[in-house]
Amino acid sequence: MARLSGWLLDASIQNREAVLWIKTADGRAVRLTDPYNPDFYVRLKDNADLGEAATVIGQHPNVLEAHVDWRYPSVAERRRTEVIHVTVDGSRSFKGVLADLEGLGYIRDWFNVDILHIQRYLFKRGFAPTQKLEVELDAGRVLRKATVLDDGVEVAPPPFTPLIFRLEVESGRPEPDPEKDPIKAVTILDESLAVEEALEGEEEWVLKSFQEEVLRRDPDLLIAPDCVELTLQYLMERFERRGMIPQLGRERSNTHEEWRPRGQPIPGRVALGLDSYLQDGMAGIVERSRFAMVPMGLASRWAPGRLIDSRQCYEALRRDILIPKLRSPPVYETTVKNLVFMDRGGLILSPITGLHENVAILDFESMFPNILIKYNISYETVTPRGVNHSKPGFLGELTKRFLERRLHYKRLRKVFPKDSTEWRWCEQRQSALKEILVCIYGFSGCDVNRYGNVYTYAKINEVSRGLLVRAINVSRRMGYRVLYADCDSVFVQRDWASREDYEILAAQIQEELGLPIALDKHFKFLVLLRQEADPDIEATRRYFGKLTNGELFYRGVELRRHDYPPFLKEFEERLMGILFDAETKEEVEQRQYMKAVEYVVRMLEEVASGSIPPESLIITKMLRRPLDSYRALSPHVSAAIQMIQSGRRLKGGHSPYLSPPINFIYVNAEHPNPFRRVMPADMINGDHHHYDREKYQEMLLDVAETVLGWKGFTGEGLGFKKKPRSLIEEVKNRGRKY
Repeated sequence: MARLSGWLLDASIQNREAVLWIKTADGRAVRLTDPYNPDFYVRLKDNADLGEAATVIGQHPNVLEAHVDWRYPSVAERRRTEVIHVTVDGSRSFKGVLADLEGLGYIRDWFNVDILHIQRYLFKRGFAPTQKLEVELDAGRVLRKATVLDDGVEVAPPPFTPLIFRLEVESGRPEPDPEKDPIKAVTILDESLAVEEALEGEEEWVLKSFQEEVLRRDPDLLIAPDCVELTLQYLMERFERRGMIPQLGRERSNTHEEWRPRGQPIPGRVALGLDSYLQDGMAGIVERSRFAMVPMGLASRWAPGRLIDSRQCYEALRRDILIPKLRSPPVYETTVKNLVFMDRGGLILSPITGLHENVAILDFESMFPNILIKYNISYETVTPRGVNHSKPGFLGELTKRFLERRLHYKRLRKVFPKDSTEWRWCEQRQSALKEILVCIYGFSGCDVNRYGNVYTYAKINEVSRGLLVRAINVSRRMGYRVLYADCDSVFVQRDWASREDYEILAAQIQEELGLPIALDKHFKFLVLLRQEADPDIEATRRYFGKLTNGELFYRGVELRRHDYPPFLKEFEERLMGILFDAETKEEVEQRQYMKAVEYVVRMLEEVASGSIPPESLIITKMLRRPLDSYRALSPHVSAAIQMIQSGRRLKGGHSPYLSPPINFIYVNAEHPNPFRRVMPADMINGDHHHYDREKYQEMLLDVAETVLGWKGFTGEGLGFKKKPRSLIEEVKNRGRKY
C-alpha cells in the first residue's frame, strides 16, 4: 500500500466514486478515486411501521441498504429519534430513488436530501479541498485512508499554479452568440493582468493553440471572467462548432457529451472567476473553501449565506443532527407585527454634524460574533421566553473557531511589512473570514436558513443595542462627548485627550462590558456630514477627516466611488488637504476654509477654460446585465452602444454580460439625443479637447459642497444656478414653488 502527501486541489463525484486530485510538494497532480454511495434519512408519519417500511425501501433496485437508525431531528432536540437510513448505489440514481419513495405515501420528513453530492462526500470524509493530506492508496490508486496534516495556521496558500486568460469574440451584436460569433483571440495574462501572450488568428488555430498552451503550462487553476458560467461554456461551444474535442483537462476527453459534474467542467483543474480571484485572492479562496468544506470553484462563487449553510450542514452531520430541507418551517412562528415590535435592529446615534477636533473612533472587535459566543445565542438556545444557558449553543461553537482564526491572521499581518506578499496573504485570509462572520449574524434569521430562528436574530440586535448604550454611558461618565455611534463603533471627543487617554477609555469599556473594543482611528480633524440625498437629515457612515499621523480618511464621499473621474478625485483630496493644513480648529474654520474656497474658484475657471485633459475626466461605470435589457439610455449604456456601432470591443471579451467597465466623458449632457450626450473614452484621440464644461463644473461643485458644505458653502454663493443633487431634493424644490 502506497503513501502520498499533498494538498487536495479538487474533488468531484462521478456516479459511484469520488475523484480526488492531490497536488504534491514536487509539483505532480495525482488522481485518486474513492467509492461513493449517497445516503439520506426519512421520518415516517405517525403509526407507520419503521421495520416494515425499511424492508420495503430496501427492495428498491437502486437502494443498497435501508435500516432503522437514531438521530437528532434538529439542533434543539436533546433526544434522538428513530428514522430510516437509506443508502443509494450512486449519484445518478439518487433523484430517481427519492421520486419513487415519494409515492409510498407514509414518509413525513426528508433529511440530508438537498445538499450536493460533493458536500455529502467531503462532510463524511471530514476533509476540505486545499487542506494538506496524507493518504494511503492501493495499487489502483483507490483511497484507503486519509489524514489531515495540520497546516491550519500557514500564511502561504497551497502552491497551486494559475493560468489567467480572457476571450476576444468577433461580433457585431450587443450580446455575442456562441453559436454564431467566433473567438478571435485568447489573451493570456500574468498576475498583474498584463498581457503575457496573445493568441490571435483564425478561430481553429486559436483554439488549438490555447489547448496546447494549457497542456504545456499544466496549470492547476484556470481563471477567466465568469469562468464557469460563461467563458468555459463559450469556449466549449466553439470547440464543438469547429468539430474539435477540447483537451483542456488532466484527463483525455473522447467526446463532447462526456458527463461532467456541476462546478468541475475541466478534470484535474479548478475553474475560478477572475473577479473572485482578484477580490478574495488565493489565500481568501482557501479560507472560503475550508470554511464551507466545498471545492474552491464552488466556494469562490457562493455567497456568504450559502457558505454558512454548508458549514452548518457539516457541523450538524458530525454531531448526528439531521439536515432538514431548505425553507423548512421556522422553529418559532410569529407575525410581522410582532416582529416589527420585537426587533429594532442595531442602534444608530445620529451624528453631530460639522467640524470636530481630536476625535477617536472606538470599534468593537467582531462585535456580533463575540455576542454569539459570550451570550450563548444560537438557534436552539433562544426562545420567545429568553435564552437557555444550560448547554453551549450550536452557533457559538461554530463561530468561535473561525473568529479565533480570523483574529490570528489579523494580528499576524502586523508582523510583516505592509503590502508584502505575506501581509497580503494574511489580509486575504482575515478579510474572507470577516465577510463570512459578519453574515452569520444576518443569516441567523434568514428564511433560507435551514436552522434559522428569527428570535436569534432579534436577540443579537437587542444585546448589541444594550452594549452600545453602555459604551456610550461609560464614555460620558469619563468626560467624553459622544458625537456619533453606529452599531459597533462609537465616535468620542474630549479636548486635549491624548491617544493614551482614548486607549484607557477603550480598556474601561472592555472591562465593564466584557467584549473587546479598541481605538480604531484617531482624528486631528473630523467632519461628520449630512445625507447627500436629503441635506436636512444627518448621514450615517459619511464623514472625512485628517488622522493624527497626517493621513486623510473618508467614508461615503466621492473619493470612495468608482464612477467619479480621476480629476475630481484628485480635486477632492487636494481640497481636503488644503482645508486641514492647520494646527487648530479655528484655523480650519477661518484661514484654511477661505483658501479652500479660492482653490475651488481656480479649478472652476480651469474647467471653464477647456484646458483639462479629457483623459482625466473619464467616468467608469459597469454594465451589470445584457446591454439589450436596458430600457433607459443611461450615459454608460449610450456609450457602450456607440462603441459597438463603431466596431470597438467592450473590455472583457466584447461581452456586456461579463460586467465590463464602460469608460466615457460628457460632451453635451443636456442634449435631447442620448447618443450626443457622451463619448466613449476609446473614441478620444489626441486632437479631441472638447468636453461639457458646465457638467464638469456642476460635478466639481458637488464635490466642493461635500467638503465645505458644513461651513455653508454652496455653488449658488459663487453665482451658479443650483441643481438638485437627488430626486428628494428635486421634489422638495418643486413643493416650495407651490
